[in-house]
Amino acid sequence: MRAALFYEPGRRLEIEDVPIPEPDGDEILLRVRAAGVCHTDVHIRSGRLPLVPGVELPMTLGHETAGEVAALGSGVKGFREGDAVVVWGARGCGRCRLCHSGSECLCSQATWLNGGYSEYMLVPGARYLAHLNGVDPLQAAPMADAGLTPLHAIRKVLPGLRAGDRIVLFGMGGLGHMAVQILHALSPSTEIIAVDIESSKRELALTLGAHHFVDGLDDPVQRIREITREEGAAAVLDFVGSDDSLSAGLRCLGKTGAFVIVGMAGGVLPVSAFTLPLEATLTTSMWGSFPELEEVLTLAREGKIRCETSVFELDGLNDALDQLESGKVLGRAVVVP
Repeated sequence: MRAALFYEPGRRLEIEDVPIPEPDGDEILLRVRAAGVCHTDVHIRSGRLPLVPGVELPMTLGHETAGEVAALGSGVKGFREGDAVVVWGARGCGRCRLCHSGSECLCSQATWLNGGYSEYMLVPGARYLAHLNGVDPLQAAPMADAGLTPLHAIRKVLPGLRAGDRIVLFGMGGLGHMAVQILHALSPSTEIIAVDIESSKRELALTLGAHHFVDGLDDPVQRIREITREEGAAAVLDFVGSDDSLSAGLRCLGKTGAFVIVGMAGGVLPVSAFTLPLEATLTTSMWGSFPELEEVLTLAREGKIRCETSVFELDGLNDALDQLESGKVLGRAVVVP
C-alpha cells in the first residue's frame, strides 16, 4: 500500500510503498477513503509541536480518518467487513480517572490514532470506531476533529447563553466554519460574530449562518464593541490562539462572559483581576469525547452541518499542508488515497 511517511521534523512527508498490516486480536484494518488534514500535522512536520516520547519514526500521520472495514482481528465484535466507519482519534491509557470519565484526550499518556495518510490503517480496537450510517466518508473524516473540537468547545458555553446573546468566533478555518454551523444548530437565537484576517472567508461565514463578519486586520475590537452596543460578547471562542487573536478576544469579552481558547498558534495572554472582565471565565478546550463525535455525525446526518472541503490526492499531501500553513485552504483540506 502507499503511505505518507514522516521521517523527521523539517522534512517533507515521503509517499512510499509499505506492507499492508494484518489485524490481530482486537485490531481492525481500515481501508481509508478520506483523511482530514489538521493544522496539528503542520506543526509536527515543522517541529514546532514535539512528538509524544517513545514514538518511533518513520510514522504515518493523519488522525481524521474515515473508510471501510477491510479485515477484522479474531477478537473483534460489533463490526463486519464493509462497514463504513470513522475513527475517534483519542487514545489514552484506559485506566486513569480521565479515561474512565470519557476524556481520553486529556490523559497524561494520550496519543493520537495516526495513520490516515495511507491506503490502509490499523485501528487498535472497535471502541475507536463509529458507524457512519449514511454520512459521506469525505464529510465524516474531517468531522472527527474539525467538527468534534468546536462542538466540545461550544458545549462549555451553551449553559450560560441566553436568547439573543452574542458570541464571537475567531478564525474561520477548518474548525471555525464548523463552529458557526454547530452553534446555529444548537443555539439558533445566538447572534454569531465571525472574525478572520482573510476577507475571502466572509462569504462562507455569512452563508453558513454568521450574522456578522469582522475583518481581523481592521480593529476588530472596536467593530465588535459596536455590534454588542459596548456590552461585549457573552462568549468568545478563539480557534486561532495567536497573540493578536487572544488579545482582541479578551478585549471584546463582556462581564460574566466565557472565553474559550481552542487554537494552538502559541500566543500568550496576560491575565489578572484588572484585565479579565468582572466575573468572566477563562478556559481551554481540547478535542472531544466519543459520544460528542456521535452527536456531530447525527448533526451531519440531519443536514444541519456540512464541512467545506478542499480535496487533494495522497501525492498532493505536502501541498495541502503548505496551503494550510499559509492560510489558503477554504474549509478543511481532505486527502483521498
